[in-house]
Amino acid sequence: MQRFAWLFIALTLGGCSIYPLPEDYMTTDSGQPYTSDRIAATIRCQTRDAIRAVIRRNIAAVPQSRIVYQRMARDEMLAWLDGNPANYRALKWELFSPELSKPFEYYKDTNVSYDFTIDSTEMNTLGVNVTLLKALNAGTDTLGLLAKNDRTREASRHFRVFDTFDSLARLMKEEACNNQPQAPNYLFPIAGLLRINTLVDSFLVANQWENLAGDKTDYTTGQMTDTLTFTTKSTGNFDPSTTATSVAGRFVPSSASLNVDNYRQDLHTVIILISLPPTKNGIPQFDEYGRILPPGKAGARAAASEGLDRQQQINTQNALTRLGTGVGRINVP
Repeated sequence: MQRFAWLFIALTLGGCSIYPLPEDYMTTDSGQPYTSDRIAATIRCQTRDAIRAVIRRNIAAVPQSRIVYQRMARDEMLAWLDGNPANYRALKWELFSPELSKPFEYYKDTNVSYDFTIDSTEMNTLGVNVTLLKALNAGTDTLGLLAKNDRTREASRHFRVFDTFDSLARLMKEEACNNQPQAPNYLFPIAGLLRINTLVDSFLVANQWENLAGDKTDYTTGQMTDTLTFTTKSTGNFDPSTTATSVAGRFVPSSASLNVDNYRQDLHTVIILISLPPTKNGIPQFDEYGRILPPGKAGARAAASEGLDRQQQINTQNALTRLGTGVGRINVP
């Protein structure tokens, strides 16, 4: 019987996360857990960097000798920003030269809204199957024993974040973006470098030159949305077995097997909505660190939230359409 003792020992070693979260498996390069707030910071910091890159490109496009900001010419201004990114906090858009101040002031209140859904599911199966065999003169008696335990745990976290071009480019703390990923993460893409800069660039180009419209019949408030969905599935199986020769006159374990199945799915969905503010009166106010100040200026925040709701509905409708298309392809005999 000792040779089967390991089966029961192994059963005691199985386990699953009672409260599955991203930090169970996702870590930074320095080994720190990748929590939901860190995920949000990663997306926001990449958006900030994309906006700053646009600012820098516009400054670089000005003729070299021209004064672009107070008494600084183009190259001096770029060196000032590149030498210390914290200098972005000191910028005042109205102090730029007219060819820069006009677009900067026009777009500074552009809303950037994020909708995060983080679903983590873990399933664990532990089972043992033992066959007791007794040899008799005229045949054998067999007794089968099976024990199995299935466990499923699921956690879904949902939250929203609201920014503007100005709150990201100028007011966001520099230390909030320390130790951010510099390369794609192919196992958990949401924790790596994404191409958010393409959304920012496409929004600006479409709004400037391609008559970007808003929702339905709203042609005055241009908006653009990206929905990112990342699914990572991990499966592990451990299925050892052993057999033994029967003994006449008494039951002995003739075969035994252990089944350990572990399954983990991490589904991360991020909706990023960039939109011009509906009215100047509804623009939220931010403190010196880029945090939204409480009430009185909630118009743009509410409009952005409605935009995210609409995008969620569109995503659901698209999913149902794909499901219906798939069902329609099933051949019914």
